[in-house]
Amino acid sequence: MKKDDISNKSLATLLIVALVVSIGGTWLVIDRAPGILQITGAPSTDTGTATVTIESTASVRFAVNAINFGTGKVNTTGGNTICILDSNGTNSSTQCINFTQQNGNLTLENDGSTNVTVQLVSNVAAAAFFGGTASLAQFRYAVQDNESMSCRNGTGGGSMAISSDAAGNCTAGGAAGGTLSNCTFSPQGWTDVNVTAPGSTICQKLLYNNTDDSIGIEVNLTIPFDAPAGTKTATFTATATTVT
Repeated sequence: MKKDDISNKSLATLLIVALVVSIGGTWLVIDRAPGILQITGAPSTDTGTATVTIESTASVRFAVNAINFGTGKVNTTGGNTICILDSNGTNSSTQCINFTQQNGNLTLENDGSTNVTVQLVSNVAAAAFFGGTASLAQFRYAVQDNESMSCRNGTGGGSMAISSDAAGNCTAGGAAGGTLSNCTFSPQGWTDVNVTAPGSTICQKLLYNNTDDSIGIEVNLTIPFDAPAGTKTATFTATATTVT
């Protein structure tokens, strides 16, 4: 065989050696200069958003929802024809026998997320509540702030308008020109319950702040001597309407 004749076997061997040398050289370049593979460019950013819309809620609840005067009767042996009870502690021992004295009111709280106007209605008036002689029966109520300045007038103020009402209640066109929009809580004096829905406006603007968001509703009962025996229950319903 001639010197310059190269077998296929020899060519294959040389090719393998060349590949090894080529791969080894490439690895050496990468190892010694790693920065050669770094790809650079301007950073990319983007933003995302989370959106929620919260609706206002007009809501009131009776935080104290019951007044129970217990069991008793009119003291007719003393010549009395009525027994007067109220949630301010009135329980005449001369007129009434055995009833439980009460010194707390129904407490109405704004538990919503907006200021509200509040109306109050009873499901029953005095005559139907007690029975007996209708001219003797009385079922009355009054309103007060339970937390200071909870109830504001129609313009957001805290002053009670002077009224022509002898009981000091807020009425349109009082002696000093007072109007209903100037009222805060009303009535302030004992007033017959309203049984016509949605009832009487007892607060023009009841705030929803946790520290000043409640009013008290007091009750006054005049029970006739001839009221039939049995448990008597009246229900107040409060309605709240959003007000700015």
